[in-house]
Amino acid sequence: MRHHNKISFALAASSGLLLAGVFAPLRLWALAWPALIPLFYAVLRSRNAKMAALLGFTTGVFFYPLSLTWISTVTGNLTLLFFGVFSLWIALQAALMRRLWDFLGSRAAGQLAWTALAGISWAGIEYFRSELFGWLACPWLGLGYSQAGSPQILQTLSVWGVYGLTAVIVSTAAALALFANKKRIPAAVLVPLVLLAALWGGRRLNNFSTETCAPVKTALVQAEAVPLDKLVKYSLQPEAAAADLLVWPENSFMLDNGDDEKYLAALAKKLKPSKAVAALGSGRYGTRPGTRRENFMLFYGRDKKYLGRYDKMHPVPFVETGLPARRTPAIIDTELGRLGPQICYDLAFEDGSRKVAQLGAQLLVSPTLDPMKWGVLQHEQHSDMSGARAVEAGLWLVRAASSGRSQIIDPLGFTRAELATGKEGVLTGTAYLRAGGTFYTRLGWLFAPLALAVTAAALLFVLFKRK
Repeated sequence: MRHHNKISFALAASSGLLLAGVFAPLRLWALAWPALIPLFYAVLRSRNAKMAALLGFTTGVFFYPLSLTWISTVTGNLTLLFFGVFSLWIALQAALMRRLWDFLGSRAAGQLAWTALAGISWAGIEYFRSELFGWLACPWLGLGYSQAGSPQILQTLSVWGVYGLTAVIVSTAAALALFANKKRIPAAVLVPLVLLAALWGGRRLNNFSTETCAPVKTALVQAEAVPLDKLVKYSLQPEAAAADLLVWPENSFMLDNGDDEKYLAALAKKLKPSKAVAALGSGRYGTRPGTRRENFMLFYGRDKKYLGRYDKMHPVPFVETGLPARRTPAIIDTELGRLGPQICYDLAFEDGSRKVAQLGAQLLVSPTLDPMKWGVLQHEQHSDMSGARAVEAGLWLVRAASSGRSQIIDPLGFTRAELATGKEGVLTGTAYLRAGGTFYTRLGWLFAPLALAVTAAALLFVLFKRK
């Protein structure tokens, strides 16, 4: 029995190591599909749900510390607790699947149901810990994001989104784990469906037109903690000054001097030589009496007259404590068209880009502050999430990051232009205005909350049966 346990824990650990290879820096996206086979194989052979939970926790212990090495710069002394909480979610899913196997696993229909619930429950839990888990909500390392390196598979995000793709990946691994246990029907059903989805994605790549609408010459300033005059200097470089749209990173300058109107009038005057519509990341530290902390974008027309303001929806836990969050997204009407703003961490959540697409946005605009002290790995993992939002929304995305990577991304998820992490300067390129919206923004987004509901029902079911 001890030998059997050692093998089971080794299998669980190997799943954690495989998952770590899926994301940056290695980005071995194909590993995502078999990564969970060892864990599910061990869960199926475990004595009970308690042992399965320990196996799931082991997978998390090997996965998250290897993939989120940078997070200690944000969470500090709570880092180990953070890793533990993340690992507990995998433990919960593994325990649930072991209990469900007792009820569903004997016949072909039960095996198919178990396979489907493996993906649905993982996606439901991932959705909760990523989007709904209060101040601990963290969308990092969702399995759906791992397919950024597979253009064909990435296109399916326009149908079922990141959480739907997560479910398919996990269900495929569960089916193959059953195949290893000589239960072949789920794999015979699911693997062809995945291949058909990839073929559909390839067809979409060939037929989707990304450049048939109005072009927008874009200038994205990439600079961290520099004086205002330097930001202006970058913005007035010949190619940048001739652009249609100028974007500064998040918190490029702060309004804490007590005379906002005069300060902003002076800034608008400095930018007057630029013919671009300007989207400028700004905010307040909230240190001056009578003010509170704020994080917002300011928009100015080509003539540098004020157009509007957009406040951040999703403050960063541990970093932006006390920052009030905007409740609903909005779009900004400009001479160019309708812009859909998303400030930094907003873009890591599925709701903002989806809702601005529903409101009629024609271009996603995202100023970002990723401090260089967080490391290159954090920058890479964060920027890899951007393409998913573009595909889900069916819109071009322009992202000005303080220290990288600033990007111009098309609705198929391809990065058309990029300024590397650690460089300072201006990224110029062309994006396109277009009518956004996909099946995902209309109906597909419902999969994630439904998956959470099914997961909760399954948990109540096994608890009730246990009693």
